[in-house]
Amino acid sequence: MKRAIAATLLTLCCCATNSYGAAASAAFTLDTAAPDGFADLTEPQQLVADLYYGNRQIGATMVEIDPHSLRFLDPDAVRVLLPDTLDPEAVYALLQQALPRNSDRVCFSRQQRNCGFITPDSFGLIYDDSRYRVDLFFAPELLPQKAAIDNPYLPDASSGFSFVQNLTGTWSGVRSSDVPNSESASLFGQSILSFGESGLHSQWSVTDGGDSQVSQLHWARDYQGRAYSAGLIQPQGSFSGFVPSPTLYGAEYRSSSNSRTDNRYNQGAPLEINMPVRGRVEIHKDGRLVHSELLEAGNQLLDTSSLPGGAYEVEIKSFDESGRPLVQYTEFFAKDSLLPPPGEWRWAVQAGQPAQLNREEILPERHDDYFFQAGAARRLFDDTGLFANIAATEDEQAFELGGRWISEYLELSPSLIHSGDGRSGHRLFASLNTPLFNLSASETRLENDAQPTEYNEFSLLGRGFRQRSANLSSALFGGRLALRYSQRDRNLYFESAEFALDTAISGADTLTTLEFRRDFFRNRHWRGEMTLSHSDADGEQLTSATFNFRFRDHHWDHRASVRTDSGRGDNQNTRLGFHSGWRDADLWAPEVDQQFSGESTRDEYYLGSQTRIAGRRGYLSSTLGYRNSSIDEQSSLNYLGSFSTNLMTTEESFAWGGERSLTSAVMVDITGSEDEEFEILVNGVRRGYARGGDRSLINLPAFQSYDIQLRPLAAGFYDYREIQETVTLYPGNVAATEYEIQPVILVIGRIVRGDQPVTATKISIGEYAAVTDEFGIFQMEMHANPQTLNAPAVRWGDCLVDIVEQTSGEHWLNLGDINLAAARCEGNQLVHAAKQ
Repeated sequence: MKRAIAATLLTLCCCATNSYGAAASAAFTLDTAAPDGFADLTEPQQLVADLYYGNRQIGATMVEIDPHSLRFLDPDAVRVLLPDTLDPEAVYALLQQALPRNSDRVCFSRQQRNCGFITPDSFGLIYDDSRYRVDLFFAPELLPQKAAIDNPYLPDASSGFSFVQNLTGTWSGVRSSDVPNSESASLFGQSILSFGESGLHSQWSVTDGGDSQVSQLHWARDYQGRAYSAGLIQPQGSFSGFVPSPTLYGAEYRSSSNSRTDNRYNQGAPLEINMPVRGRVEIHKDGRLVHSELLEAGNQLLDTSSLPGGAYEVEIKSFDESGRPLVQYTEFFAKDSLLPPPGEWRWAVQAGQPAQLNREEILPERHDDYFFQAGAARRLFDDTGLFANIAATEDEQAFELGGRWISEYLELSPSLIHSGDGRSGHRLFASLNTPLFNLSASETRLENDAQPTEYNEFSLLGRGFRQRSANLSSALFGGRLALRYSQRDRNLYFESAEFALDTAISGADTLTTLEFRRDFFRNRHWRGEMTLSHSDADGEQLTSATFNFRFRDHHWDHRASVRTDSGRGDNQNTRLGFHSGWRDADLWAPEVDQQFSGESTRDEYYLGSQTRIAGRRGYLSSTLGYRNSSIDEQSSLNYLGSFSTNLMTTEESFAWGGERSLTSAVMVDITGSEDEEFEILVNGVRRGYARGGDRSLINLPAFQSYDIQLRPLAAGFYDYREIQETVTLYPGNVAATEYEIQPVILVIGRIVRGDQPVTATKISIGEYAAVTDEFGIFQMEMHANPQTLNAPAVRWGDCLVDIVEQTSGEHWLNLGDINLAAARCEGNQLVHAAKQ
């Protein structure tokens, strides 16, 4: 094995006992180029090296190296492993020559520059003598030109039949001495019975009140840029910025960028909220909690990265630290697609009966109405696109027309809508990006319905609304200045029995925020930063100044902060705080992240904890926030968190776990090396770990192709298939990979007769054999448990030689000098073979 040969550099120095020091030195010279008296250090060595091209291993070959050059001993074998070139004969001629090693270009740290590559005139290499690795490089003129994307679509799925059951839970609540305790929790399940690129999809949920509901149940296929679904569906292909995509009992047929390899990105509208005091914010969709976070006082942008794509209304609720409701309102949210690919149409058609979600029913009820929507988009020029959308029910119709124009500095996205009953609306988004500043602004307006829709009736456009926002950011005085403005209608519900608002606090219609951030010192471990901000919420003003001092090392991140406010609702205007975070980095196989925080004012203190654990069996996060006030002698404990795990099966195997909540995975089955841990690299990046003797799941996003590699986490030598596999995953796919891994022990020793080495002689230890070199030294690799390092007697022909002395390390065994003069040979009787 290549690793065993490499390890000889470290272990052969223990090969001989003190009584045979001179012979051991000679043996050391032969196998490792470590000379007798360090006089022959420059002698060429022959060894096996790993070949890499493009940072991927392509094979192994015998090479001869000296301090300045490397020569391939089998150029024909190397020639077969190389990629196609425009002049293969010239490359083959170079393979037969001694090439410069360029070992000074080996990378030893992430901070090192100008390393890891060379730009040769024709063909060259970098030899890493610490890993016995040869990286190959070609001049651009020698390589054939390749298209940026050979095929815009993903290949076929790497998985046939499979079943995926994802379980995700989220919770949020408060324990308070001031108001009644409250909590909210949901359990979500996503089930996919997959047959390659097609599958049966289901989504269901259970709340803490015992309500159960199936929100999706449909057959779907998304392949080669076309997607369809039929059943209880949540449409995915809406082009409208005004018409929601309701849950339908029906069908959808659309173009899809999911299965494209040249897909770009989606854009979501920002959600901003004003927090008069520090507290908790919840985002609900269809009556289910989908996101929650703790926020400081002031105007705060919400994290919408976890919200699904489409156009829909979300319900936003805010609480103070005691769990007292502050504000509740609904807001229209949209994640819309951008320009279609050049020369192609992007389109979608949806039809069916809208579903009415009801907590008391497992399956949604059908509205006594029909819904139809169709839209199309086309790129007219390189930087300009146009879209149109029509939607209709039995009594309502709407037509929308919009476009998008992108230049180097300016982006414009206007759209207009007009309904059959005379309602109209418009949306305009503009963005200006310059070297000096970035400016974006948007305005959306939809007229109110002259005849409001009655409760439980489906409405094509819903209530009217108006929203305006603007954001300006620029570099200033070594920092960053940002100005945000938003104005929108707030729909408050005071009649809700479950959410009784404090009438002393009302939702703000107009929010304005001015913020300046700047580092005032920074080095490798220390950092000081300053934040100055001023916010206005319908005339209620809050001014803050915050100074943070950070210290970071490998595992720890500490921060001390001082914050002073003017205009807070709770009059706690000066705060001293700390934050300490610890992450395991590469200490453990699971990812563990623990954060502690605290803050103190004149009359109250706050303690917080955030825990995140992602391991092979699932993911868990938890946030706790405890507040105690001496003013009103009240205390409260806010808690929120989430977890996820997966149950997955193929036709032959079953496994559970996975670090992430995703709809596809790779099942890694490792035979051997029980309880040893192995890192799984996906496209060269760690995405999880597996354990020997068990099956492990590595969750990965669907609609992508991945290169899968396995790497041992523990020190030592292992014998396994060190190749790279490529898999393509669609929703519900579970691709299976198998590895047979055996720990390897490197065994070394020297055969002598008396004080003379025995050369070119085959010896064996159990089922393993080796041949001694001209100095009597041998090495072999044993597949055995590293905890069992004792070797049986050495067999030489029909003779057995007991091993008198053995020394060992964690993964190697040194048998020392083995004297054939003490051999026991088979014949008519056992005799000592002391003669030559």
